[in-house]
Amino acid sequence: MCGLALTVAAIVLPAQQDLQELAAKRVAITSDLEELEYRVEVYRAFLEDAQTGNPQFTKRLIEMQFNKSPDGSSVVIDRSASRTPLAWVAQRAKRNRVVPMEVEQASMLAQFSSGQGRLWLLGFGIFATFIGLMTSSPAAS
Repeated sequence: MCGLALTVAAIVLPAQQDLQELAAKRVAITSDLEELEYRVEVYRAFLEDAQTGNPQFTKRLIEMQFNKSPDGSSVVIDRSASRTPLAWVAQRAKRNRVVPMEVEQASMLAQFSSGQGRLWLLGFGIFATFIGLMTSSPAAS
């Protein structure tokens, strides 16, 4: 019975671990997709403002490109500020994301059932099952 349990563990545990990894990757990909959709909307709004000729938008672009203030006074240049309209849009589209960093604790059986240990565990389980079947007494009929 122990051999059969080891054989099943060598087969099932790695598949379960792979499933958990894929689920975590799915969450990360979904998060990336949401972030990209947000950025597309920001860029779409920028393009729409540029195409419609929004006067306030045009005024801001001119001020940005020529370092002018609306009243014509001199402007102190911030070297860390965006220099181009696309850099400005990229800065608007940037958001802080929290990426979960979880360290999973694995049992000894899970550690043995991964990598090359999986083959050894599977072989030992099959061998133990074979020995158990050979040494068991036949059922009385």
